[in-house]
This record gives sequence, structure tokens and C-alpha cells, in this order.
Amino acid sequence: MCEKRIGTELGMLGNLLKRQMVCTTGKDELANITGMQAMILWFLMQAKEARFQRDVETHFRIRRSTATGILNLMEDHGLLRREPVEQDRRLKRLVLTDRAKALYERIHQAMAQTEALMEEGIDPEDLAVWFRVCEKIRANLENYQCKASEGQG
Repeated sequence: MCEKRIGTELGMLGNLLKRQMVCTTGKDELANITGMQAMILWFLMQAKEARFQRDVETHFRIRRSTATGILNLMEDHGLLRREPVEQDRRLKRLVLTDRAKALYERIHQAMAQTEALMEEGIDPEDLAVWFRVCEKIRANLENYQCKASEGQG
């Protein structure tokens, strides 16, 4: 009998989620937006205050180089622009373009539809347990990452 592994299950869920988002968004303009770009777009649309690259890095727990690459692509595709902040010209506020705002509702609908599909038939208590377990797994991985990087001077 095959032993179940958390990493394997998460990888398979990630692949299925990506495929489902492609099915949900279709083959039009949304098809060129990756799942991560859609999540960043959603994150920026929800913001009540200015957001910066470091906010994206922290929220999505991604490295600076990863965030830079994704945000550069989003800028190249006309989804956002970086505007200097008056108090500190080195800081660049992330501002969504009109194109991104126009796509937002469709992205929001696709994400809501996919969330509903994933939750289908799952007891809310089971879902709450799943989120608690995910938080613990995330904390375990983050704690290890910190310890591992400390030793690598």
C-alpha cells in the first residue's frame, strides 16, 4: 500500500487547481493571466491603502526575485504600473491599470466559482480543520526556512 505524502497531495491539488482555472477562465484575454497574477490582482484590488512589492512578497510568501519577475510581467502586459512615492523615490507603489480593473470582475467570478467547486460536499467543520492544518504546515515550513537560512551566512 502506498503511503500518502503531504507534498505529493499539495502538488496534485496545485496542478488540478491550475487546470480548473484554465477551464473556468476560458481561452480569451484571461487565459494569458497566470493564477498568481490573478491572485496578486485580487490582492491589490482589495487594498484600502497603497501596496508595494514587499506587501506582495509577504502576503504570498514569495521571494523578492519571484515577486519582481511576476510584477514585471504584469507591468509588461499592461496590468499594473509602479509609481514613485513622494516621501521616498526608491519606493514604488503598485497601481492597477484600467485594463486590470476591467478584468477584475471576471477574475473574481472565476476564483469564486472555483472556490465553490472545491468546497462542494465538504462539511464546514472539516474545512476549518483543513485550514488549521494548512496553517501548521506553513508555520513548520517557515520555521525550517528561517533556521536553514541562518546557517548559510
